[in-house]
Formats: sequence, structure tokens, C-alpha cells
Amino acid sequence: MTHMAPIAAEVPERARLLAWGEGPHRALAWTHVVEAIEAQAARTPDRRAAVCGDTALDYATLDARCNRLARHLQARGVRPGDRVALCLPRGLDLVVALLAVLKAGGVYLPLDTRHPAARIAFILDDAKVALTVTATPFRHLMPAGRPVCLVDAEAPAIAACDAAPLPVARDPDAPIYVIYTSGSTGEPKGAAAYHRGFANLVQWYLEAMAVTAADRVLIIGAFTFDASQKNLFAPLVAGGELHLPVGDAFDPEALAAAIAAGGITWVNGTPSNFYPIVEGPGARRPALLRSLRWVVLGGEPITPQRLLGWLRDPDCGARILNTYGPTECTDICAAWAFGAGDAEPPIPLGRPIDNVRIAVLDEHGGLAGADEAGELWIGGAGVGAGYLNRDALNARHFVELPVFGQVERLYRTGDRVRWRADGVLEFLGRIDHQVKLRGFRVELGEIEAALKAVPAIREAVVLLREDTPGDQRLVAYVAAAPDGVPGGEAALRRHLAERMPDYMVPAAFVWRDSFALTPNGKVDRRMLPPPEAARASGAPDTGVPTAPPIAGMNATEQALMGIWQTVLKRDAIGLDENFFDVGGTSLSMVEVQAALGRRLGRLIPVVALFAHPTIRRLARALDGDAGSAEPARGRAARQVEALRRLAGTGRKATP
Repeated sequence: MTHMAPIAAEVPERARLLAWGEGPHRALAWTHVVEAIEAQAARTPDRRAAVCGDTALDYATLDARCNRLARHLQARGVRPGDRVALCLPRGLDLVVALLAVLKAGGVYLPLDTRHPAARIAFILDDAKVALTVTATPFRHLMPAGRPVCLVDAEAPAIAACDAAPLPVARDPDAPIYVIYTSGSTGEPKGAAAYHRGFANLVQWYLEAMAVTAADRVLIIGAFTFDASQKNLFAPLVAGGELHLPVGDAFDPEALAAAIAAGGITWVNGTPSNFYPIVEGPGARRPALLRSLRWVVLGGEPITPQRLLGWLRDPDCGARILNTYGPTECTDICAAWAFGAGDAEPPIPLGRPIDNVRIAVLDEHGGLAGADEAGELWIGGAGVGAGYLNRDALNARHFVELPVFGQVERLYRTGDRVRWRADGVLEFLGRIDHQVKLRGFRVELGEIEAALKAVPAIREAVVLLREDTPGDQRLVAYVAAAPDGVPGGEAALRRHLAERMPDYMVPAAFVWRDSFALTPNGKVDRRMLPPPEAARASGAPDTGVPTAPPIAGMNATEQALMGIWQTVLKRDAIGLDENFFDVGGTSLSMVEVQAALGRRLGRLIPVVALFAHPTIRRLARALDGDAGSAEPARGRAARQVEALRRLAGTGRKATP
């Protein structure tokens, strides 16, 4: 991708800073993504558009299915501007439903089928959702009385609808989607993006990566993640292929095999999602990733050392695109491309994308000079519609300022950044207590509020710790109320898991009698010790069960115990303790999978690990499954070959 040339040193300081913050001005070829995809479908009706497992849809079939569902949604009462929730797993039905909502004039709102029912109910109510598109297996997640469209049960009625294009007025200044993120008040908040801003993002994206009809993109992130949205649309606009993995489980082995089998040319995810792919199957067999030419990463700082081994391999022909931008500003406002030769840490945020303006302001509201830290403000095409039903929050974060010579609406990010002397933006951290964990934005206050809602808890503080480089985890510090009996760590985990996604449940809990305070009376977060140090110092334990060492374990149980202790950083774990009740997450389960491959030479699918979440059950499964003893290398090769066959014999649905 191209970058603006640095401004000459003799240009006055203010003019130079403003020029650095001004993205290239480009006219948009289209302003509504549905129009662009419909035009592509008309040009290449027989080309494959979307692939999932052994099923593929060509452009004509995809467009026809979307039109039918859009008409069915209108018959169910969806009107232009209505918010329609999508609660479906990744797959072709999800792609069809997403486009159908837009064709019907609606605004789509993605929901994760793995999130707690209580969180889903809150979002549906807060967003005043008109209809939820889901399927029978997920009907139980919907609150009673809420209108739903079950795509499986209503399939005959949908198939009976007209497949012709819909005559719907398409307003580029209307919202396209609403994404819910963590909220500091204890409740998630929804941010809306505009069609025009999203069109600007996709067109920059396609040009920056020189995307063509030969490209194939694999979705590796969650559909509810704002960074996933552009990847669902961009390949369809360009006439390429959109590939979706089978199932929602994150499995690096399966993803690497899918990249090889599908000839995938670009993927987009968080660094934390991509590291296990290059450090696991990609390290053992770099040729699996040979087809990649772009890896788009965002959501958290990149540790380039974890990518260099792969980037320097002769089989690697890819470059990394580091992308930065908040949900409130349509995902990306700045980007920076690099490869093996220029992967010097820290990786910068880069320069503003097309039609976007960014400014670094000091505490007085003036422009911060080169190498001076300040807060990042964003203007231009990407600024979204703001938060739903959060007037006070909108007033704080969306402010009209004359930074660029005329009064315009800017978004205040809360990110500390600085301009380097060459006009490249560098990230320095957060100003508030909002953090990024594996690409997900987390308001620590939301977790703290949920913990304080437990009657037995007097005080709670949550930190994102990185006591070991590259190993981030949430740690909760809790103090019991007088005569309070919190019920132990497992009870607190269950309490949180019923209210928020698993990535927001702390990996460790530390019990405190009291908290050190700063001179102004706030909790001194710098004085809170790592969990291991707290246990070593004999810190009070008010209910966290600690399993004693277990005698008589067999060899497999001993190996699993060692792996779990290393991954979870715990000294003692019971044979029957659930992995997720002792601090495990879906990403740390991937670490267990990798460790099993290294120590036992066995490649176990992540879904099998989820099915056996205790040491005893997993050991029995391993000891009783002779097939799972197949060497990891051989299993991976067979998986690649199976996926190649599937990719080459994609089944076309009938319109």
C-alpha cells in the first residue's frame, strides 16, 4: 500500500501536524455496499461467491437467496431503519441473512450464539430490535415474547418468495450496523456505523491490498467483532471468494489446513488469533500458509518477534497490515504495512486512510507536537452515528471542534498516541481503564460492577496484567463484605459467565482484606501484586478452593496436569475441576492443544478438548482413543487433503 510522503521540515509546525493527520481525498465509486455486490453478481453470476465446508454458493444463487429472505423479512414487518439482530453461527445462512437485512432496508446487529442469554436479552431490549433472525438450535437464547425469524423452520415460506431485486431506497447516510462493546457502567453499549463510512472503508481496503477477483478471504474472527464486517463484504464486492470455517470453535490446525486447501490469499484477525496459527501448524509446515499474500491484524499491539520466524521463511510471501480504529469510527482510521525486513518494534499505527482525519491533542485541546504524547481524536468519513440511548456518553465522546479549520464532529478515543518525527502515528496506551484483550475491547468497570453486584463482595478491582511478555490476562482483586461468604472462585466465575462473554471472565482471582489507596483516595492499582506473588506471600484466601496434589495419577493424567498448570499458571488443579472454572479460556484451550502436540505428539481437535473439560475425562478419552495417537504431522496432512477435496468439489445450491 502507498503512504503519504513526509512533509518537508520547513513547513510550519501546525501545518505539518494537520497534513500528517489528513488522509488522501478520494471520491467513492459507490455508497451502499449492497449495490456494489448486486452489480458484481450481475457481472459474474456463475462465479463462486461464498464457501463453507462442502457447500458453495455462486453469485447468482447468493443474490437470489438474499432477495427471497429480504422479502420474507419485509413480510414479517421489517421496515427501512429497523434494527434486525442476527443470532446465527458462522456459515452461509449468516451471510445470506446479513445481506438480506440490508436489502430489506434494515440495520443489522450481530449476536454471538455463545454469549449468555442474559446479555443477549439486554442487547435486544436496549437496541429496540424489531426482529431477530436465528435458527431453532438457538431459539432458547431468545427472551420469551420477542419476535424471531427461524431460518430453518421458515425455509419453505422463504423459498416461496420472489428472487427478483427489491425496489428499496438506499440512503448512504443511514446506519448499516450496530456493534455492541463492553461498557464502563456495567452494561454493554451499542455503536452504529453509517453506510457511507463503511463504503469508504471497503473501497480503501480493496485498493490498499490490490484485491482482485482471484482473491479468497477466510473469516477467522467472531462475527460480532467490528473488524470482521469488512471481510464479509470486501471479497464479494471484488468478485472474489468468501470462505467461512465450519463451526465457531477457534482451531489453529483446522484454520491452517483451510488456508492451504482453499488457496486463501488474505485473512484478518487479532494478533492473538494469528500467533497460534504461525507458531503451531505454520511453524511445523510453513507451506500450509504459502498462499497468503496479506495478513490484516488489528485490535491490539503486534509483537513482531512472534511473526518473524514465519515472515522470514522462504515459503512466506505475505505482508502484514497493522490496522487501527475504534468501533465508533467504522473499524479502521489508520494503517501500516510491513514485512520481515521492516518489522522493528514497536509497530506503528501508521497514517490515516482515505477521507479520514486524525488529530493528536494535548490536555489543553491544542495540537501536540511531534514526539509529544496526546489524545487521539478522529474525524472524517469513518465517524459513526454514536451510541444508542447514551446521550451523556455521546456528548463526552462526539464533540464538534474546529481543529481542521472548520467545525466538524470528532470522536474522542481515549487513546494516548504521538506523531513520530516522520509523520507516522504511534500508540502509547489508554488514558482510562478501557483495555484491549485479544482484540476485544473491555471496560474493566463492567467486570468490576458485575462483581460488586454479588452481595458478599465489598470491593472489586480488575486489571489487565502482562507479567510475562506477550501473556495478557485479566486478574480480579476482590474483598469480601463483612460476614460475606462469596462461595469461592468457581461461584464468581459462574456469576460472571451468566452475564458476559468468556473473554471478560478473569483468568485469576486474588482475595484481599483491603486495598492500598492513592493520596486522592482511589485504589492504587500499581500496588496490586501478580496472583502468584499474592499466593506466595500468604495473602488471605476467603473461599477460593485449592485442590491438593493428587497421588496415583497415571502417565496421561500427569502429563495433562503439567500442561494445565503451565497454561493456567496454577500450582494445584483437581482431576475433576472444569478447565473453564479454573481460569481457562477458548484461547488457552488452543495452548493446551499445542502443548499436547509438542509433548505427546498427538493432534487433538479443539472441539474434542471442549467436550472433555477435566483432566480425568480428557485422559480417559486420550487413553481410550487409539486413533488420536496418530502423529500430529500425519493428521495435519490428512486434514489438508480432505479440505482440498471439499474445496474442489463445492456443492452449488439451487436458487
